[in-house]
Amino acid sequence: MLKFSLCIEPVLEKYDFYDRIKAAKDLGLDAIEFWDTKDKDTGRIGSLAAANNIDIAICCLKDAWTKRLDLPEKEVIKNVAESISIAKDMGCGSLIGLSGDVLSKNDSQKNILIENLKRVSDILMKENITLDIEALNSIVDHKGYYLDSSYTGFEIVRAVGCPNIKLLYDVYHMQIMEGNIVGSITRNIEYIGHFHSAGVPGRNEHFNGENNYPRIIEEIGKTNYSGYFGLEYWTTYDDEKSISDVLRYLKS
Repeated sequence: MLKFSLCIEPVLEKYDFYDRIKAAKDLGLDAIEFWDTKDKDTGRIGSLAAANNIDIAICCLKDAWTKRLDLPEKEVIKNVAESISIAKDMGCGSLIGLSGDVLSKNDSQKNILIENLKRVSDILMKENITLDIEALNSIVDHKGYYLDSSYTGFEIVRAVGCPNIKLLYDVYHMQIMEGNIVGSITRNIEYIGHFHSAGVPGRNEHFNGENNYPRIIEEIGKTNYSGYFGLEYWTTYDDEKSISDVLRYLKS
C-alpha cells in the first residue's frame, strides 16, 4: 500500500514547527517531510519523529536554493556530503536536489548535472541515501528554472545510472508543464524516488484541481514503487480538516 507523507512547512502553522510532527501522526500520515534544514534542530526533528513513530521521508539538501547541483564540482560534492551526514543523523533516507536556472540561450546544464551527479553517486551508495532531483514548473512558480521537464529529468537519471539517484516527480508541477501524468509515471516508475502533489491550478486541496488523483494513485499501486506520495500544498480552510479530507480523497 502506498505511504503518504506530509510536507509540514506550508501547513499546520498554528503549531510550533516541531509540534507539527505529532500533529501529522495524529492525522494519520505515514511520514513527514520539510524543506531546508537551515535554522532547524535536525536532531530534535529526528528524536520527535522516532518518539511519535512517524518516518522522515525526505528533506532538501543543505541550502538547496543557493547550493544548486549545477555549481562547480567541489562545491556540489561538499554540500551533498554534509547533507548526507545531517540526513543520517535524523533518520532520513532521501534528499532533494535542485538544478540551476537557465543562464543563456544555449544552456548546457544537462551535461553539468549528469557529471556532478556521477561524482556524488559513490558516497550516496556507500551511505545508502537517495538523492532525488526535482523538476519544477517554469511557468507559474519558478520562472527561469532549468529542469522543468520530467522527460529531461528521466534522461539525466538514466545517464547517471546510479540506483541512488532518481527523479522527484511532482504531479502539480508536471501537470502545469506537460500533462500525460499517468503515462509518464508508469513508463518511468523505476526512475522515480518520491512524489509531490497538490491541486492544479492553485496548489491547494487535491480534489479542487483538474487531476484525478485517486486514478493516479491506483496506477502507481500497480507498479513496484515502494516509496512515499508526498502532500505538498497550501490549505484553503482549517488545516486539520483539509488534510483529513485530502487523505480520505486520495485513499478513495
